[in-house]
Amino acid sequence: MGPFAKLLHRSERHKRSGKIPTTNDTQHAQKETDGLPYQQLRQGIKAKEFCNSFWGEEGYETLIEKTKMSSKMLEELKNWYKERAMIEAEYAKKLQKLSKANLFQLLRCEGDGLQLGLDSLRQVTAKSAHCHAELSGTFKASLEAKTTEFINKRDGVRKNPQASIEKLHKRIAELRVLQEKARKKFETDAIAVSGYSAQMYLVQGRELDKISAKLDKAQGSIGVTEKDYRVLTQNLEDTTQTWNLQWKSFCDLIQDLEEDRIDFVRSSLWDFANALSTICMLEDEHSENLRQAIERCNTAQDVVKFIQQAGTGQELYAAPGFIDYPKGVHEDPKLIQRKYRRYELANFARNSCREGQASQLGTPSIVSDLTLAIEAGLKGGASPAHDDGYPKEPHPAPATVHQAKQHLKRGGDIADVVATNALSLSSPLAVAGGTPPIHRTVHLNPEPEVLVDEHVPPIIYRPKHHDSFHGSGILLNNRSSHHHDPHHLNHRPHKFLLPLEPYPPRPLPAQPNPYEPIHT
Repeated sequence: MGPFAKLLHRSERHKRSGKIPTTNDTQHAQKETDGLPYQQLRQGIKAKEFCNSFWGEEGYETLIEKTKMSSKMLEELKNWYKERAMIEAEYAKKLQKLSKANLFQLLRCEGDGLQLGLDSLRQVTAKSAHCHAELSGTFKASLEAKTTEFINKRDGVRKNPQASIEKLHKRIAELRVLQEKARKKFETDAIAVSGYSAQMYLVQGRELDKISAKLDKAQGSIGVTEKDYRVLTQNLEDTTQTWNLQWKSFCDLIQDLEEDRIDFVRSSLWDFANALSTICMLEDEHSENLRQAIERCNTAQDVVKFIQQAGTGQELYAAPGFIDYPKGVHEDPKLIQRKYRRYELANFARNSCREGQASQLGTPSIVSDLTLAIEAGLKGGASPAHDDGYPKEPHPAPATVHQAKQHLKRGGDIADVVATNALSLSSPLAVAGGTPPIHRTVHLNPEPEVLVDEHVPPIIYRPKHHDSFHGSGILLNNRSSHHHDPHHLNHRPHKFLLPLEPYPPRPLPAQPNPYEPIHT
């Protein structure tokens, strides 16, 4: 881990801890910053330029580490745009395939209103596919390509100066090592000469000769080491001056590149947000067109239209009557038809469980529930169950809307809340905890009147299977076990439509007397 990464790691750790460092913490931090003297004074730096802020022993490593991290960030951003474009392209292909599904091959079988709504759904799906395909192209051409171009341009500007400064940094590091070795050797020779010179006054005879020989050798060596030390020191001084000038220029270049990088990323993210906003506005416009098409759909009109187009007549089926062939009736077909008419017209009174049901589009409060679920997910974050890799346990179904919303804020599933809202719409407790849900109200056209022949008496038709239908419709009937629980919130005591008397047998039409004379 480089010094710059260590600095970031330490800063993030102190931010997460949120405590004031004690004396022990300060001592520990002092140990961590050994060899990094610039970090001890970083709080006092008030300069706004790189060329005035990254000097010292670790300035080079810090700035080079920052440059590498910036380049890596740009590469990751380019890869992210690439993946995002691929996701949009795949999504567009699936939407295009969905716009040609078998559902839209059955439009000719529906009435005008529902046919218009389904056709609008097909158009919305196709337009959405086109929008996301264009969005994928925008991400690839305008964001990913521009990021790649910026990376190449940035690397081209930075490559040669950075290579030069790295070479100079390596040279100055080598000179420092050589100069330090020469200094130590010169220091050793100087100490030896001083020691031997002092011993010359303390010894005599052969010892004096030995000390004198060592002194001559040390004096000859110190001349060479002194020369080497002076040359290396001068070279290091000249190289240091060159380093200071080039490092200052390199700091200015890196600051320019860093500011350009930040401005580019800001502009790129702004373009990304604008592209998403454009798609969202187009999607909203397409959704509004779909809603307008659905508003023009009238249930009763579609039913009447189907009857008018595909109705097979009102004549009830009746078994053929007896024809007395010995009497010669079969010789006159018209006479047979007049005398043995066995058909009657259907004029039943409809027995429906939809009587009194208000026409309403959409599910109330689904938008507010979706918004609450999204906000709860953003605030709550990932649940610990998902972090550990274990499946999430199902939450118990809330009893009321208020409890469901509280459960949702704690990270619950949106399906539970939507189910609770749908089951408690008719209950006054559904809106007791807050403002009633706002939903879009659509006024449908009145149902057309069906003409009934008053001269033909209606036939009372009571099919027994209707007694098992309860709720707001056959397809919407939810016969869950908890609906029959008298303690359940949405339990409604239900009255069975049993007849007071056993069903009377349907009277057959009067049979003509074959022996009656035929009046012509």
